[in-house]
Amino acid sequence: MKKLLLLFITLLAIVSLNAQITQVKEINDNGTSGSNPANLFTYNGKIYFAADDSNGSNTPGGADLGKELWVTDGTEAGTTFVKDLNTGFDNSTPNSFFEYNNTLYFSAKTTSISELFSTDGTESGTNATGNLFISKPVETGGLIYFVLTTDSNKLYQFDGTNTSTVTNNGTGTENILGGHTVAFNNKLLCYMSYSNDVSTVGLELYEYDPSTGLFTLIKDIDTGTGPSSISFLTVLNNEVYFEADNALWKTNGTEAGTIAVAQASTLSGITNLYAWNNNLYFEGDDGLNGDQLYTYNPTTDTVTQISNISGSNINHDPAEFVVNNGFLYYKGKDGNDSSYHLYRTDGTSILQIDSTIKDVDDLAVLNGKVYFEGDNDITGNELYSFDPSTLSTTNNVAEIVSIYPNPASDFIKISKTLINQKYSIYNTTGNLIKQGVIETESIPLNLNSGIYIFKIETQLSSISKKIVIK
Repeated sequence: MKKLLLLFITLLAIVSLNAQITQVKEINDNGTSGSNPANLFTYNGKIYFAADDSNGSNTPGGADLGKELWVTDGTEAGTTFVKDLNTGFDNSTPNSFFEYNNTLYFSAKTTSISELFSTDGTESGTNATGNLFISKPVETGGLIYFVLTTDSNKLYQFDGTNTSTVTNNGTGTENILGGHTVAFNNKLLCYMSYSNDVSTVGLELYEYDPSTGLFTLIKDIDTGTGPSSISFLTVLNNEVYFEADNALWKTNGTEAGTIAVAQASTLSGITNLYAWNNNLYFEGDDGLNGDQLYTYNPTTDTVTQISNISGSNINHDPAEFVVNNGFLYYKGKDGNDSSYHLYRTDGTSILQIDSTIKDVDDLAVLNGKVYFEGDNDITGNELYSFDPSTLSTTNNVAEIVSIYPNPASDFIKISKTLINQKYSIYNTTGNLIKQGVIETESIPLNLNSGIYIFKIETQLSSISKKIVIK
């Protein structure tokens, strides 16, 4: 038994040793306190973000200046403090970064209000614009649109100089919830209520047409005055996908073209939508396997479960998607704990890049590397990077393969995403017992009682799992 466990542990070590995750800089070098980098945004060859050097080791004057604006070029020396926007140790917490007319803007809190800033990455070039703060900006028709929560959730616009309410040629007033807007076909789709409709229609899907200045109801999804709870409006090709009433919906901007995606009707907990490679990726729950990563292919009208995490934690909870070099990177949870780790997918299977760096959040891409917040349990939450070029395509990342039942008797089942992949089964002495190609989700065994090593070969990796035969 000891030899078998050693063999199994060694196999697992092989599939994770070469994942090169590097701490960019320990900004707050006060033990495990961490600088908690957040709101990472790539612009003009650098990443801008908010961080807090409470120890003062890397900020001017060696003082605690709170959570302020930082910038990095990906190197330790090139990771520097930019400016103290909320003077003293109070936080300005830069957020909602966006690029507009070749200028980087962001919102931050000063002594009494939140306002809009612009920056060129230098202290002297980081200044307040004299405009209101902008949250969840959306660009269309050469203007930036946003929802101003301090003005009853009205729709505003920004032209690079001034902010103002949008033209409203209707007789009602909009109330846009959560800043849920998206640009589509030169219009804005919004989750909102309209004062003229509230007696018969609740919070629903509307459009705003800048050319007419009118808000128009697209569809009353939750009929009557109840809210449809729309979130994650995401453009994919010629449609907008979104979550409504805990289900997956899509619209082409018309009432008739606003429908639930039938193939996803068995899923609940739809969230974290992301469009990539003409497919839609999202989190969903089939009621049996927890919150997993799914993909919807509009061309074939099929929904496929990609992840199948199992263990003490069954919720994968994929979020924070970014694209880099043909892969979709994201944060997700493994079967051992509820902390977030770094993953990637090619659209067929998922791979856990590393299991030691936890609390992964706020992913961004710069020069072919993935940057993110993470915690190594030593220095607290700091800025990290992952360089895919240091990673071999086989035997170096833990591809997530769920095998069940385990212990088994006559068969084992695996994810259908691994159909057509090669498999081998070895005994504890390393002798090959059985091999073949996975044809269905169920693999017949016909093995004697004991412990075996089940190995799968994919284009991305080689994975070994222990199975117990009763």
